[in-house]
Amino acid sequence: MLAMTLPAPRRKSVGLAYVLWALFGLFGLHRFYLGRNLSAAGMAAITVLSVPMIWSGLGLLGFVTTGTWALADALLIPGMAKELNEQLPVT
Repeated sequence: MLAMTLPAPRRKSVGLAYVLWALFGLFGLHRFYLGRNLSAAGMAAITVLSVPMIWSGLGLLGFVTTGTWALADALLIPGMAKELNEQLPVT
């Protein structure tokens, strides 16, 4: 019987995380890349729900929230990548 092997997890690049942050920061794609799926889904949901409500204060509040969150992530990305990379097995 052939054993199926999964590909080894790859190290996460801080540079790529910053590119995703710069292009899609409000949607949390950098967080998806760094394995923070729940908080990334939260960022994406807040941003998407804020679009149709932009005419009201709630939509603006949503964009301010995710914008502030994304700006804070600019400082947190190196630590998130390091933490994830340290969990990988040494080959």
